Amino acid sequence: MSALIIDTDPGLDDAHALAMALTPSSKRPSVPVSAICTVAGNVGIDAVTGNARWLLGAFGDEASRPPVYRGAAGPLAGAVADAADVHGTDGLGDIPRWPVADIAEETLPAALALTDTARRRPGEITLVTLGPLTNIALALRLEPRLPRLLRRVVVMGGAVRGHGNLTLNAEFNIGADPVAADLVFANFPDVTLVTWEATINHPFAREEFDAFFRGESEAAVSLRRLVDNRYLTDPGYGRRSAYFRADPLAMAVALDPSVVTRVMHHRVYVGYGPGTLGHGLTAVDWRDTRSDRPAATIVEELDHDRLLELLRV
Repeated sequence: MSALIIDTDPGLDDAHALAMALTPSSKRPSVPVSAICTVAGNVGIDAVTGNARWLLGAFGDEASRPPVYRGAAGPLAGAVADAADVHGTDGLGDIPRWPVADIAEETLPAALALTDTARRRPGEITLVTLGPLTNIALALRLEPRLPRLLRRVVVMGGAVRGHGNLTLNAEFNIGADPVAADLVFANFPDVTLVTWEATINHPFAREEFDAFFRGESEAAVSLRRLVDNRYLTDPGYGRRSAYFRADPLAMAVALDPSVVTRVMHHRVYVGYGPGTLGHGLTAVDWRDTRSDRPAATIVEELDHDRLLELLRV
């Protein structure tokens, strides 16, 4: 049986993506989650690891809770980036926390948990990355066979046409650790890339967005409280004409690949270097002139109606 490992930096939209993977639905394939690995990104490693544990407790369903493994506290090289201006200082909008089940943190580092699981279950694991790719690069150094051991890798990241959200031309997850990202693109043969451009090209209206959290599951109730807090603390958020769900789109692609209706296949490179406009830039070999790495599958279009089903928790 196939299973997921989710590498994440929760994160408001990470919370939604986790709920999709962990909450049963007749509209969504049920795929077991073997592990959740955390990585510093939206906020620091202590906060995102605590958030992963708290969300699992808030979502209920003790029988399906995967273990949580703490990962990298910063990039392979360079300064640490965060998105506290978007996600709040605690990563979840600085919402007052309500009591939930206490979920323990495992002692094994995330990179080791990833390699160990891949060795034990070769060809079964789909890796879904929702944050910087630091843990994946570290795991690759520990186990060079990792690209052949994984079934598939789905990455939320990149701005293949230079429409950045971290810098002018860099997307956050790739720009937060471009060295790690380039290692992943250079070595993994089956990467599906759900870019920031794919995210902004697939917006949701307010009524569609709110409908994602109208269910009665513990996950829906918890996410509704997070969203209501965002509306309350950021009045402009409730007046948006469109809502974007980057990590949930990547999770939708991981859970149901048929939601993808158009892709491109090209080799992807990541620039890095302090103080340069190219730091974190996702460069694409549009003319297919090189042969030094596998081509990535770049998602261009998704089925909007199917997304409305997959994202509802």
